Amino acid sequence: MFYLRNLGGFMKHFTTIKDQDRKLDIMDHVNQDHHKELLIIAQTYGKNNAIDDAVIVDIYEEGILLHTQDPFSVAKQDLFIQFELKGDLEEQILYLAYNSFAKQKIEFSNNAKQFFEVIEKSQVSQNITRLTIKSQIALPQYYAGYAYGFILKVLEKAPEINISSSNKSSVLKNIVDRGFLWVMKHLSAQKRQKLMENMNKDIRLYTLRQSFGHEGQDALNYGYVDIFTHGNSLGSQWVQQLNVGSLISSRTETDDKHDHLQNGAAVLIADETAYPALAGILDFWSNPHPPLVILLCANESDLDYFKNYDFPENSIIKNIVGSLENQSIEIIEILNEFEHLDNVWGALENNVAKKIRHYFRNERKLQGKNNHIKGYWRLQKAH
Repeated sequence: MFYLRNLGGFMKHFTTIKDQDRKLDIMDHVNQDHHKELLIIAQTYGKNNAIDDAVIVDIYEEGILLHTQDPFSVAKQDLFIQFELKGDLEEQILYLAYNSFAKQKIEFSNNAKQFFEVIEKSQVSQNITRLTIKSQIALPQYYAGYAYGFILKVLEKAPEINISSSNKSSVLKNIVDRGFLWVMKHLSAQKRQKLMENMNKDIRLYTLRQSFGHEGQDALNYGYVDIFTHGNSLGSQWVQQLNVGSLISSRTETDDKHDHLQNGAAVLIADETAYPALAGILDFWSNPHPPLVILLCANESDLDYFKNYDFPENSIIKNIVGSLENQSIEIIEILNEFEHLDNVWGALENNVAKKIRHYFRNERKLQGKNNHIKGYWRLQKAH
């Protein structure tokens, strides 16, 4: 039970969440990957746009407790924000973010739509397809783990960017956002989840493997996007449709957080979906300690992705080939061979990721800032 004194001097209690691992998973995810959104939430609900740092220190059934900081105060301030929905914890925090962005008239997605032309398509392993793309605007120089939320469609023509129409569109978007918030607030949790799934069903995050210029140009308008294709997934069907000259677009973009890997004994774990992000991180490796790298795959031929790759000197490479069924057990068996591990980064199937994250938290006592294990995808169970 948590007690908080309100402005009137009365004590109000809040209910502790029973599933502590679930709570800590959400706290770590938001603190690690959504600092911008958290800052906007703190500024909006704290009614102080000077707040320049915010971190979730606890979550209760009724709301989230933040520690905030502004330039005019040495000490961190407590800010408790009550939830406005009834439903899943992640939905509640997402709603606070949506509401904060709408109130401040900020586009909720990280970036406006971006357009690319496919100029080459090739296979870098049996199931990993490389798209060489040309971007309308320069790609980031530091591409380690940078990802775009691609819309799974092929365009006939990329529209010209018009500033005045963009401003009008922004006003309209803010009105639509407010309408969307009203709908979210009045739907049942089940219908709300269905709405969010429908909104994102044609969006997939794919990593920018590398960015580069063309014929000595300084601007990095070209890049590789490597996509693991499997079965009849929507992403695989989309890749099959693409040819040289195809126009594609993204709705969002995001960078990976892995500064914790710069020091100490680090382990990196990746399945086929995360090979491009892993390779990008290792391209910029500056940690004097060589990493332990654990590569997962269902088909051994996909290890060819790293066939000619120059890992950092003295890297320890471990391969696990096979189905998901025993993946977490085999990963933990390898990890138990190493007495001292300071930091971890990993990206793999959601349920496997959860088991490995909890292993590091509960068995190896790694705090959230050192324990970055992400679920890149979720196994769909047959009905």
